[in-house]
Amino acid sequence: MSDMNKPLCLKLLENSPSFIIILDQNKSIYWINQSFCDYLGLEREQLIGLSQEQLKEPCLKDIVTEAHRVQLFAGILDKWLELQDVMKIKEPVNEDSTEGQELTVCYYNDVSALIEAEKQLLQLENTLSHKMSHDPVTGMLSHHSMFQTLSSEVSRSRRYNNPLSLILMNIHYHGDSEASQEQQEQIRLMISQLLKDQMRWADIVGHLDGYDFVLLLPETVYESAEVLVNKLKERLQSVAADKIDISYGISQWQKGDDVRLFITRAADNISSESVD
Repeated sequence: MSDMNKPLCLKLLENSPSFIIILDQNKSIYWINQSFCDYLGLEREQLIGLSQEQLKEPCLKDIVTEAHRVQLFAGILDKWLELQDVMKIKEPVNEDSTEGQELTVCYYNDVSALIEAEKQLLQLENTLSHKMSHDPVTGMLSHHSMFQTLSSEVSRSRRYNNPLSLILMNIHYHGDSEASQEQQEQIRLMISQLLKDQMRWADIVGHLDGYDFVLLLPETVYESAEVLVNKLKERLQSVAADKIDISYGISQWQKGDDVRLFITRAADNISSESVD
């Protein structure tokens, strides 16, 4: 580089694939290469000498403060820059001088394609996570996710001594042997929607298997859970009284209960609270 003259160096920098901006010691724009100007759609004369306070566009303010990532345009264009490197250099007063103001050279690259790929990957991860944690037909929490939630709620009740009730509900549909898989799925969807419609926003309902459901009711005592069960039973039987049998078991969390004891007590109550 020592053999290269200044005009040639400037020409290389002007057309560099990296977007180069040089800031003076006051963080004002000292120099910017042509590639960067073309990308921004601005003339160099519009930018040279401007400080952060004088710049109108938020993205330009981010650039002069050496932000790691800068969003230039949102929406259809959605362009992003990423700071790749920063160098400190001295601007000599003359060729023999080592004194001068300190300049900051910032190298930015267009990472719009990378950002878009990251967004698509995150969306895919969220979609896969949702599919793994939710039943594909009813949209309810699946077996594994429901018991993770149950463990969390039991821990919260243990910590704050809040009431917590659990309902295990089995709905036996008599027409299963004659119904196609698609019809069975529609029936499960109808039942799950009815259950969700009758519950509070804080309540949690999960689908275990077939027509087995678990209802988790925070801040709810046994008697209130029983009232809810009777309301659900009436709604379900009004829809298909001649085709379904409903059985359920209720359990209220007790001090010393872990998840297993909590569920077991609800399961043990099913036989004594069966309703045809």
